[in-house]
Amino acid sequence: MATVAEKFLVIHKGVTFEFERAEEGGYVVSVPAAPGCWSQGDTFEEALEMIQDALQGWLAVARKRGLLISDQLQGLVPGNPEK
Repeated sequence: MATVAEKFLVIHKGVTFEFERAEEGGYVVSVPAAPGCWSQGDTFEEALEMIQDALQGWLAVARKRGLLISDQLQGLVPGNPEK
């Protein structure tokens, strides 16, 4: 009998995302390199789209507040020459 992983990691565009199947269906997803950045979606594709949007918001706030942004995320920061 095969089992389905409840949590799994996906690396997309160089960023690690942690997905978890929600009890009510769909997925909850977070970015380990961006504490507090999470979102959800009814499908994997929707969750991935939603977390990318949430991550852009997280990065904008982190930049304005002068918070440390991990090397993994530096290339995603608007106006960053590493982009």
